[in-house]
Amino acid sequence: MKPGPTSVSGRKRPDVIVVGGGHNGLVAACYLAAAGLKVLVLEATDRLGGPVATVEFMPGYFSTISNSPGSLEPKIVEDLGLERFGLRFVRPDPTLVHPLEDGRLYVGWRDPARNNAQLDAFAPGEAARYQALFKYIQDFADRLGISLFEPPPSLQHLVRNLTRLEDQEAFSRILFGSARDLMDEFGLAPETQALIGPLAVVGGQVSPSTPGTPFNLLMRPLSLASIKSDAEYDPRRMPLRGSTGLPVGGMGAIIAAMQSSLEQQGGEIRTGERVDLLRVRDGRISGVVTADGEEIDAPLVISAINPRTTVGLLDDSADWGPLRGKLERKQMRGRAFKVVLALDGMPRYAAAADDAEAKRLATAQFRIAPSLDYLEEGHTDMLLGRLSEKPVIWGLCPSMTSPMLAPEGRHVLSMNIGNAPYRLKQGTWDEQRDVLARRAIAALAEWMPNVPDLVSDYRCIDPVEFERRYGLVEANITHGDTMPWNSFWMRPMAGLHAYRTPTPGLYLSGNGTWPGNYVSGIAGHNTAQAVLQDLRAEGSRLAAQFSES
Repeated sequence: MKPGPTSVSGRKRPDVIVVGGGHNGLVAACYLAAAGLKVLVLEATDRLGGPVATVEFMPGYFSTISNSPGSLEPKIVEDLGLERFGLRFVRPDPTLVHPLEDGRLYVGWRDPARNNAQLDAFAPGEAARYQALFKYIQDFADRLGISLFEPPPSLQHLVRNLTRLEDQEAFSRILFGSARDLMDEFGLAPETQALIGPLAVVGGQVSPSTPGTPFNLLMRPLSLASIKSDAEYDPRRMPLRGSTGLPVGGMGAIIAAMQSSLEQQGGEIRTGERVDLLRVRDGRISGVVTADGEEIDAPLVISAINPRTTVGLLDDSADWGPLRGKLERKQMRGRAFKVVLALDGMPRYAAAADDAEAKRLATAQFRIAPSLDYLEEGHTDMLLGRLSEKPVIWGLCPSMTSPMLAPEGRHVLSMNIGNAPYRLKQGTWDEQRDVLARRAIAALAEWMPNVPDLVSDYRCIDPVEFERRYGLVEANITHGDTMPWNSFWMRPMAGLHAYRTPTPGLYLSGNGTWPGNYVSGIAGHNTAQAVLQDLRAEGSRLAAQFSES
């Protein structure tokens, strides 16, 4: 293979190649293009966005893997000017429906008073206890004094402000204790614990009793601690940890706006261009080689895909020492499973009092996990490689707010199952995917009894297909669990935590880097800032050398 300068669409070679056109790759590309760099994004599939890409699951029925942008950072929306490029949100009220045991529904309204009344109906004074728990976590986040918009802190930096005994106790409870124990400490009612439990276990193959699960409740407080806001509407402060709203046109509208933002600044995007090699010359990155054998030179490369996948693309001449083997052995332990339903009408909760209420409830996101024990049992099944009779479901009917996602008069319903084992103890996913899909539909039908009769078709994405089709190693949607032992200086691992690599000019990004955090875009922002910081430092060094000569 003879390397050499390569023309890219007749243009001068790029300053930066971004490998992976998911949301973090696009965010990094936008920031770098805005700084005046020539940016090329190479995406292996035929569409941008990864799990945020709009997919036609059945003729006329569209959805995405990620159901909602609850973690999308307002700062990134503003910095990239996404609303100028067509991104609009509708903000349903309620934002959430969470069925509880005995057929009850918790309805998450935007009015705190309505939520407090429901909490106090569980037990006198429950709303105050709920607020006390999240104030405790917010106070701890404020006390840490770290920013999500900076490289992850070292252990020494993380604990530097925790001089008081109560701070050290909070550190232990939140990073070492379990969500179940923390909620018990605050005396929360079982129903309230059921509402919070899914948020605590969303970060990995964990249950409410797993040490470290309160960490998943810390991310929004860390965001608020990082960037204070007095805005009248800030989704990070909404009840039950907030709702950004739902993008008009579905989650793919976020990607469309990012693409427009990048292209307006001169960035180039090529889809269907898989990178097979990260090429290294004289110890530093020199570009990439695509699956078609095209060599594209660039002095800077950002890999916005799974870090474990990245190391598999790295030129053999690159010297990463023991880090290479450690990353190759890193466990992902994913659990993603998707079911998309084509419905002939609107799903309706049995508890809805009238048509107007039924429509409001059907517009909200929903979770199926009516108790902590339900989460625990579903987790146990997953660990043992069994299809659970208790599927943990995060769902949305996006066509309620974006009718263009389904044929007129019909709806598309999207369910993410949070406890599907990547490795089955018995059988294969080809044999079992429809079994789990039917169980998910049955679980939903307990509260929406009309759903089975409305289903005209459905499609699944099982864990093996997630890996094959989306590049999600072991079906881990965050490229590694977002738990304390895999965060801060350990994300993706010690020595690779500051977005830089042992190969100068090669950077890491994506959800496998700090802080992870789903569709926030923070990792893309932080990687771009690391690149710009290094370029400024290099410019200062060269300027100093020039002045001395």
